Amino acid sequence: MLRNFSNRAAITATTLSLVMSSAAQAASGTTAGTSVTNSASVAYTIGGVAQTPVSSNTASFLVDRKINLTVAQVGGQATNVTAGDTNAAVAFTVTNNTNAVQDFRLIAAQQSNLVSTLLGRSDNFDVNNLRVFVDSNNNNSYDVGVDTATYIDELAADASITVFLVADIPSSGLPTTSPTAGVVLSAVAAAGSTGGSLGADLAASLLADSATTVDNVYADAAGAIDALRDGRFSALGEFDVGSASLEVTKTAITISDPLNLAVLPKAIPGAVVEYCIQVKNSGSGTASSLAITDAIPVKTTYVAGSLVVGGTTTLGVCNIDGSSVTDANDSDAGQFDGTNVKATISTLASGSSRTARFRVTLN
Repeated sequence: MLRNFSNRAAITATTLSLVMSSAAQAASGTTAGTSVTNSASVAYTIGGVAQTPVSSNTASFLVDRKINLTVAQVGGQATNVTAGDTNAAVAFTVTNNTNAVQDFRLIAAQQSNLVSTLLGRSDNFDVNNLRVFVDSNNNNSYDVGVDTATYIDELAADASITVFLVADIPSSGLPTTSPTAGVVLSAVAAAGSTGGSLGADLAASLLADSATTVDNVYADAAGAIDALRDGRFSALGEFDVGSASLEVTKTAITISDPLNLAVLPKAIPGAVVEYCIQVKNSGSGTASSLAITDAIPVKTTYVAGSLVVGGTTTLGVCNIDGSSVTDANDSDAGQFDGTNVKATISTLASGSSRTARFRVTLN
């Protein structure tokens, strides 16, 4: 068998094999910084005799960072508030669509009238003390003194988190027609991997791709007030100031009398009559610090301990529920001062109602 290479023995077969390192895979793609490696192997024969395969060098590169994020207001365009509210909150979600763990710098801003007009939104007053906080306990509700972080720290790829724009609503000087304050939340991609501190903003790589470094590529869409592929995203929110409109209804029902007791009782001397005062808020805003005062009618005597505050009604009859408070302990919510029945209701949301109930004996 001739083995002299000068005889040009043919390479009869050539094969390639690829070897790639295992890489984390998420919806956003292979994790940035993952090393992708491969090498080639060539098998051949000379004169029909298989030779030892020859391997190439190993080629490798690092997966680059595809920076992408979205910001969206939670629950629609507007958040209803009342004049004078403090720590009113508009909720947003920030989603990390980047193929890496990221920090995000957060920016809170008022909408300008010009921007609002261009975007077809309303804005005719400014809120006070506008701030931004991250939902630290993931309950999707702003908790004063609990949600204190002002930036997003180490948000995993494909994960979302709730962020609040928090403000105080002026108690006076508001427009008379549809008071609306527009606000904007912007999130800016920042370097992650160092928990407990905000990383630097991530700048797009402007040089040719390098196999040994993780380059940054902006892939985000245009937000409300930011541009396409700029490493940030913004969304609009609104504080709409509603007004309370209270309806007060009072009923009197005879509960018992000395002759018929509780069976078809009549309003004769000695009868017990129950008054039910219902307050309903039919406006769009929340009413607060409601104070009910009702003078005990002449020719009647107040039934001690009968005042109950904070219940509801069914078919005009006052109910006692878990939120009701009696005057047994001279509660601040309800009391009898010898002449008047007094009851307080701290807040009454739009569309809700609460009651004060008390009884008298007919002299």
